[in-house]
Amino acid sequence: MKCLTPLALARLTHPHYKWAKFHHALQGNLLKLLAKQLTLPNGQPCRRLMIQTPPQHAKSLIASRLFPPIVFAQDPSAKLMLLSYGSELASGHGSVARDYVNEFRDHIDPSGRLQVRRDSNAKNNWRTTSDGHMYSASIQGTVTGRAATGILIDDPFKGSEDSGSIRIRDKVWDTYSAAAETRLTPDGFVVLIGTPWHPDDLFGRLLANEADQWVRLRFPAIAEADDALGRAEGEGLFLSKYSQDWYEAKKRAFELRGQSHIWDALYNCSPTGDGSLRAFPDEYFGPWMWAEELPFTSRNVEQFRVLSLDPSKSKTGKAGDYGAFCDLSLFSDRHLFATMHLAREPLPALYARAVAIVGAAKREGRPYRRFIIESNQFQEAVGLAIQERLSAAGLDVPIDLHMTPSDQSKHARIQVDLGPLLAQKRLHFVGQTVSNKLTLQQMKEIPNGAHDDGPDAVSMATQALNLLLTGTKRPGETKVLRT
Repeated sequence: MKCLTPLALARLTHPHYKWAKFHHALQGNLLKLLAKQLTLPNGQPCRRLMIQTPPQHAKSLIASRLFPPIVFAQDPSAKLMLLSYGSELASGHGSVARDYVNEFRDHIDPSGRLQVRRDSNAKNNWRTTSDGHMYSASIQGTVTGRAATGILIDDPFKGSEDSGSIRIRDKVWDTYSAAAETRLTPDGFVVLIGTPWHPDDLFGRLLANEADQWVRLRFPAIAEADDALGRAEGEGLFLSKYSQDWYEAKKRAFELRGQSHIWDALYNCSPTGDGSLRAFPDEYFGPWMWAEELPFTSRNVEQFRVLSLDPSKSKTGKAGDYGAFCDLSLFSDRHLFATMHLAREPLPALYARAVAIVGAAKREGRPYRRFIIESNQFQEAVGLAIQERLSAAGLDVPIDLHMTPSDQSKHARIQVDLGPLLAQKRLHFVGQTVSNKLTLQQMKEIPNGAHDDGPDAVSMATQALNLLLTGTKRPGETKVLRT
């Protein structure tokens, strides 16, 4: 049976609206998700859809109010869960979806199968006569004990104050990962809708941890180069509602107030955090950071080569953050060249990677002069295990276990170690690999980002070089214990 589409329903609910191209793209992906035809770039089926648009661009109207009636028209027994930063907002979306079903039922489902039960039609928890239901609640509340064939998460954060709180970010993350997603049926879907506020909000954490499981629709207010919608660079997104001048004036106003980071987050859908709070200014980064290869010449020779590792492992050995290796070379012109290896992998794979990297350096005839491993708490056992495996493989390299005092700020240490190198344009990355790009992005986001494993590994490697050059520790440097 052919059912109504969200925008066809919108012509009944909002007859004067002029829909833009991105609304049709949004609808198309929602319908593919519903029909189990949404795919990842590699062609694999996908049941996760992320929608990012500027505020007041009708994303909630389409995804949280018009889409649910279409879901129930396809399957009146569907079980939807809608979560938002507040219960009132969530139940508001739920009640509008219910009212659309009641008012436009003949258009939505001409077969007559879809009906809302009269004895169970609360705005935050209404049911169909086919045992379907739509439950709406705060994402900071309790959602356990309810099954769901589909989860809609619309605006998980109220604003910058909520998203700036690590406690609230952790609460939202815990609700999603430990409660909401466990309620989902095996073939259920998740739609995340909203405006990203912070690099470490729910959008940011999902992109950092499981980007390969999501189809991301990001529609910035002003088109960038290679716009997904085919817009000319600089063109506004919703020109039937907002003029081109309005978009440009809005952006200019944020810039004049020194709040470009707000524009980046809300309207460009690419949060970077408050630039005044970031560890490194934008001018520290540029094309000079990339090198196609190491600069071997008769006058510029490699003086030292070191390796560092931030294992980022817990006692259980489960993959948490990235395990980050930094292969760092110092040349006689005092420029440093880094090659990064970042991956989430279990301990056996991490050990094997360490042996492979050290072995490859020895075969190249450029062995590491020092291998430094962060060894706080359980990580000390990781360092000792790597040392045992290197010895068993006949790979002798001086290993330092790097202990950081609990009262020392990691971000402050990274800023002290890397700031002068970045300012003097002396730190470079060899090849635009995924790991090198990820490390550079993590540097730009300190201290607002979700991860800092790459920059931490680079920081430790610079300290290893300093010890080789001077034989002493810098003032305030972390304690280094020779194994």
